Amino acid sequence: MNTEPMRPETFENLDRIATVEMRTQGMPIGVVPRLYAAARTDRPLSLELAQPLFALGDGRAAIFTGIVFDELPHGEVDGPIGAGVLAQSLERLGTAVDVIVPPEMTAVMEATRTALGGGFEIRQAPRPADDYIAAISIEKLGRSADGIAHTVLGSPFEQDFQADDLIEQLNAAGRLTVAIGDGGNEIGFGKMFEQARAIVPNGELIVCATATQHLFPAAVSNCGAYAVSAALAVLAERPDIFTFPDAVGAAIEAAVAEGCRDGGTFYPRVLADDGVPLEAIKSVVSVMRTIVQQSFRTTPRHG
Repeated sequence: MNTEPMRPETFENLDRIATVEMRTQGMPIGVVPRLYAAARTDRPLSLELAQPLFALGDGRAAIFTGIVFDELPHGEVDGPIGAGVLAQSLERLGTAVDVIVPPEMTAVMEATRTALGGGFEIRQAPRPADDYIAAISIEKLGRSADGIAHTVLGSPFEQDFQADDLIEQLNAAGRLTVAIGDGGNEIGFGKMFEQARAIVPNGELIVCATATQHLFPAAVSNCGAYAVSAALAVLAERPDIFTFPDAVGAAIEAAVAEGCRDGGTFYPRVLADDGVPLEAIKSVVSVMRTIVQQSFRTTPRHG
């Protein structure tokens, strides 16, 4: 197994793809590159997150995702699709996974699981903290400094904080915690709390105070999850661990059919993710899959 890969450029390229902003007019832009630069360590973040996940082995991990309020009665596309892809990769590596979503998103997550062909469990509440060796948050909003959650534009809303609570328990126990987000208001940004508050619009209000050990700011949270899943495939030297563009496309279509909405517009029946059209999202997955496959190929050169 390739635990110390010789070509870090592979993971650099996955990070680059995951941080390309394609947001529409009216949405914040130029923020993610600054968040990524502030979060960056001496390694690509896809590799930094994938290495401890790859080392989990037997045991059970929790993946939290999903946001529900009036404009998103069955959640948004960003979050559940990436959670399903990463859960599927971890299960193929031998780690059992619970994907935990609000009750209103159960049908969305079930449809996503069916489209991806994954066998992970779906729950509305986590098991006791002692049952988990790791917790992962993907596009899951959490507590800000004022103790409530906020949308990226600053609107407050009520939600339970079972994800924040479990992650804080695992942090205290020294177990793995990982987060992927794109707006600063998601769980994990407490790791770079003051930096994020200075970078994100409305940062002093919306930035989440809940920290994780590892954090990956991505242009779209799902794309960050795809990059980590692709990195796992490279580490395991198993391209089959990573998904396919058509599978992601089918998962988005299935989720939207169950009432899940594009988080960029809040419109029903829109096949997009954070305002990025479906075909562009599939292209992101296609490029990442090519990066994975090319990392195992050699080309004879003549002359």
